[in-house]
Amino acid sequence: MEYCQVHNFDVEPFLPSYFEKSQGGAYPHSPSNPLFPIVVQFGWQSELDDQVFINATQTVAEAILEAAIQDGQDLSGSKEILYPNYALDNTPLIKMYGKNLDRLKSIRQQWDPENVMYLTGGFKF
Repeated sequence: MEYCQVHNFDVEPFLPSYFEKSQGGAYPHSPSNPLFPIVVQFGWQSELDDQVFINATQTVAEAILEAAIQDGQDLSGSKEILYPNYALDNTPLIKMYGKNLDRLKSIRQQWDPENVMYLTGGFKF
């Protein structure tokens, strides 16, 4: 089938001032490293096309990243972090939380030793 009803590409600028009052959190951010998450979205009807459009989303995201690198943009270190709200389900946690990952795992173990939160969907620490 491969019929796409919707395709959407957006850049969401997070200005440096957005993080000025931040005291840290799960997502590694700072005023010196403003982020511009990109939303890649396709919409389709048939579940038979799920993998086709999941693959297309991954391919487009990789092409955008490669174009940015070819354009000379510095995407190393903490600038390589992916925005969790827009990340594909197979994205490794380290690519979303960077240096904060070990701390987040420790917090999860302290407050959820029975793994109740693992019963829900989403990314697992």
